[in-house]
Amino acid sequence: MRVIFKIFSLVFLFCNNLIAQLNSPDIKCIEVLSNGDCKLTWVPPADPTSIFQSIDVYNSINQFSGYTKVGTISSNLVTTFTHVGAGANVQSKFYYLVTNATGSLSSISSDTLKSIFLNILPVSQAINIVYNPIKLPKLNSTVNTYTVSKEFPAGIWSTFAITANQNYFDTISVCSASLNYVVSIGDNTGCVSTSNINGGMFNDKKEPNEVHIDSISVLPNGQTVIAWTVPFDKDVVKYRIYRGQSGIVTAIDSVMGRLNTSYIYTTTAANNGAVELFNSAIDSCNNIGVFTNTPPYTTMYLKTTYDSCAYSTKLNWNAYNKMPGGLLEYKIYYSVNGGVYQFLGSTTETNYEHKNATPNANICYFVRAVNNFKNITSSSNRVCFFSNQILAPSFVYIQTASVLNKTTNLIKIFVDTTKKFTAIDLFRSKNGINYDLVSSNAFNGTPFYTINDDNVITNEGYYFYKAVVKDACGNNRTVSQICKTIFLKVDTVEYSFFTKSLTWNHYKGFDGGVSGYKIYRIINENPNPIVYAYKGPADSTFVDNVQDEAPNGSKIEYMVEAIEGISNQYGFLESSKSNKKDIYQEDDLFVPNAFSPKGVNKTWLPVTHFIDKNQYKVTVFDRWGKIVFNTTDDTQAWTGDNLPGGIYVYLIQYKNSRGEYKENKGTVLLIE
Repeated sequence: MRVIFKIFSLVFLFCNNLIAQLNSPDIKCIEVLSNGDCKLTWVPPADPTSIFQSIDVYNSINQFSGYTKVGTISSNLVTTFTHVGAGANVQSKFYYLVTNATGSLSSISSDTLKSIFLNILPVSQAINIVYNPIKLPKLNSTVNTYTVSKEFPAGIWSTFAITANQNYFDTISVCSASLNYVVSIGDNTGCVSTSNINGGMFNDKKEPNEVHIDSISVLPNGQTVIAWTVPFDKDVVKYRIYRGQSGIVTAIDSVMGRLNTSYIYTTTAANNGAVELFNSAIDSCNNIGVFTNTPPYTTMYLKTTYDSCAYSTKLNWNAYNKMPGGLLEYKIYYSVNGGVYQFLGSTTETNYEHKNATPNANICYFVRAVNNFKNITSSSNRVCFFSNQILAPSFVYIQTASVLNKTTNLIKIFVDTTKKFTAIDLFRSKNGINYDLVSSNAFNGTPFYTINDDNVITNEGYYFYKAVVKDACGNNRTVSQICKTIFLKVDTVEYSFFTKSLTWNHYKGFDGGVSGYKIYRIINENPNPIVYAYKGPADSTFVDNVQDEAPNGSKIEYMVEAIEGISNQYGFLESSKSNKKDIYQEDDLFVPNAFSPKGVNKTWLPVTHFIDKNQYKVTVFDRWGKIVFNTTDDTQAWTGDNLPGGIYVYLIQYKNSRGEYKENKGTVLLIE
């Protein structure tokens, strides 16, 4: 029983001690003061039963051993402690805290923090600022980035970097200067851990970085412009410009100011060949930057060859080798007679052919290289020339286009022979829009050409004609005026059998204009018809009555002829004939059925209308079939020839106006 009591007493005492023990302070920051002292900041432990007695601060230069107590804080309201003489400006110091409570009870130790020690490691081209974290892994309340500050000039501190890294490179941007650095990192509770201040005198021994050239281009006036980006080095004060020629590099100029990033080479050497330019940066200490010129930075030199027969320009240029982001394409532009440059085409090759270039014009070209991101370009020199064209006749003139017959039109052409040419092409159209080649007529040494177009139907409509001269290269060059033949239509006026209405289109093509139209009425295909009527140049209709021609012939045709005015610049006075339009009047034959040689009607004569007089025959038979009268003259009458009265038989044979052979049979009574 006594043993059980003792065990219970020990358990009670142990539990009571557990209840009375406080937590350790939550250490958050270590600030290294300028003299090397360390200021610690923490969050105090909770003390609900008021058993707090003190906080002990322990320090060591080794994280895992050698700790000594460097201070005691007797108030739980105090949250900072400065370790005087810590020497944290020489090396890092480790700290942890312990809470003491009533009954000689102590907490477990807090997190161990390490003061930040900033060290400077000079390297060949910069200052490497190195520092340690206050804890690994970091406290949950510690922010993620360090703030690096620099003192320059003396007494002026500025933040120049915020980084998550535990080192930072600072490029020296002055020739010689006293520089100090400090690094800090914050905590979400509001305190800040800072490092020692470290620095010294530093000299700029680093030459500037290589300048990044983004383009070298030719201006419209032939001068060369080179452009580059602003370098990282802050102490660049100017740039040296070099020109390379045949492997020899020569410094030719300087550009002052770090932010001035272009240079114009004012000679027009780029019009005669590729110009090689590049540069290097120079800092305030007169350190000259490195440069690489392999392959060289050169302009594109454009050359052209013009083919005056093919009307084409061949363009060639050297490749653009230094395009940032890689070359996407070359774009070709051209201008005609000083006009705005227009986009012609693109290629990834270093040559291009411009087909159908404008002849007899001042043409200019240039090429523009474009990078893959389409944000950097480079232009070549401009090449300008006059696109000389092979000389061609100054004119080709159709004297007339006239109907020759039902299937043929006659075209007469006059051409300038002071310039050489190979042929004259004649074209025909039904609508004045779409033309077909009729014939190609080789140069015959004379200015006059007569062409028969045998593939037309002149009674169905008019035709348009134009002539085109081929120059010595065989290219279509000089074009004539448009000519339009005359198409004549003839219609019978309603309710007027003998009245005919003529309509035609106006002739087009005379340089002297049309002075008027001649109307021809052609009887029995008379090869030499006379003019039947005249009409003015604005007229296109005529009305005719053919009744007077009824007994005189079997066939009537009409034709219209346009007559040229007297103002033709070439001195011609031409005419153009229309198609011949036949009219077919129906034949009409009146045969008397009786006559009396001793009475009033003494002779027997058939009356004919529109019967071919050359194909006419009358035969009279007696009752026994004997021929008693015959004639081929439609004006010769039968007198009866003293024959006895009675019935006689007649046979009339003839050809009508349509060309049809017809017969008319009947009887006639001869009365004594």
